[in-house]
Amino acid sequence: MHEVKGAIFDMDGTLLDSMPVWKRLTQGYLAQFGLHITDEDYAVTEGFSQPQVAQYFADRYPELPGGAPGLMEGMDRLITARYETIAKPKDGVIAFLDGLRRRGVKMAIATLTARRHAEKALRDRDMMDYFEFMLTIEDVGISKREPDIYLMSAEKMGLKPADCMVFEDAPYACATAKRAGFQVCGMVEPAYAAGESELRAVSDLVVEQSFDELRGKL
Repeated sequence: MHEVKGAIFDMDGTLLDSMPVWKRLTQGYLAQFGLHITDEDYAVTEGFSQPQVAQYFADRYPELPGGAPGLMEGMDRLITARYETIAKPKDGVIAFLDGLRRRGVKMAIATLTARRHAEKALRDRDMMDYFEFMLTIEDVGISKREPDIYLMSAEKMGLKPADCMVFEDAPYACATAKRAGFQVCGMVEPAYAAGESELRAVSDLVVEQSFDELRGKL
């Protein structure tokens, strides 16, 4: 591994134990209208931004009141409530961030979560000040199946991809970062159990449960 000069963090499932915030979120909202989301729907929308998810289901179910804007508003209320009651920092993450800061490692966030939710979730947990900046889907307009959000992060830090480590829990995102020349730390996340072998195959380091596992390795 190269010396890590920059660290680029996903948020949900990486910095925060917050994947339950999103679990069946859209289904929870649509259930009131008697609609059921299929596994195929979930597969299609993996990696979508919130507006993309809203537009997908508004097109699929034109009978939904308010269309995509109405769906966005309804999901926003659920997301806010779930972050406040469910999300918590990942085990060992605060001590790990403290260590990176002491070493002068530049840190940034690259998330597909809407900025208003991501910033509030991290500020509520006194974590936002660790990071130089945050990039979201609103900044890049494309999912993590393309490396744009990571490349933009490295450029803003004035670093080459090889000098940065991307911390991600989604196997497809880990693979994207690796192909783009980044070092990768894969975070094992139950929500992505089906892709764990892919995550391990493309990761330079793997965290099973706690950031404490990285002590002495990075």
